[in-house]
Amino acid sequence: MLNKISRYWWCQIIGWSANIVVSIFFVTTFGEATRLYIFSLIAGCLLGVLITHVMRLNIHSLKVLEKPLRKQIAWLLTLTFVFAVLYGVAMEALDYLMGFNPERLQKYSKMQRLFFASFNALWLLLVWNMIYYIYHYVERNRSQELDTFRLEAVVKELELKTIKAHINPHFIFNALNSIRALVDENPERARRAITELSNILRSSMQAEKMET
Repeated sequence: MLNKISRYWWCQIIGWSANIVVSIFFVTTFGEATRLYIFSLIAGCLLGVLITHVMRLNIHSLKVLEKPLRKQIAWLLTLTFVFAVLYGVAMEALDYLMGFNPERLQKYSKMQRLFFASFNALWLLLVWNMIYYIYHYVERNRSQELDTFRLEAVVKELELKTIKAHINPHFIFNALNSIRALVDENPERARRAITELSNILRSSMQAEKMET
């Protein structure tokens, strides 16, 4: 069962669970740790999972990560802002339904409280999108590197097969005759020719090994 959970959902579960733990720690240490307050924090984190997942679906459907860099940034910032406002509205609605109305917020109007909730969500979603973008950037680069290595391997294999195709008795006979003629006339050139022929034959043998 656990093996079927994708890496994305593992990150979501761990990330938002850590957010709950840290929030509860600060509330119980420095704030008013009422049961309703803790329920509100847990509801906020669960809402965060839902909001970020829907935002991710929009990133995919709009193909944001396939656009030019400037458009990627513009789209990600726009989506972050829109979903931060949605988070603020939903969070205020949940607090109202739960009857959560802490004394420190009672002096503010509904619009002000909505602004505070949306502003807090904005930073969370910005961090979420930064992590999501960096992850995909690294994965895309790694995939491109693997594709490059595969392409280089294919090209090398084709080169070896081409060399092998030219290696035949007639070719070797002509090459040896040419080298023999150079032995007396130009010994240095003859040595280089022997080295080149040796490299060609070695490459041909490597091509045969790759095929077997």
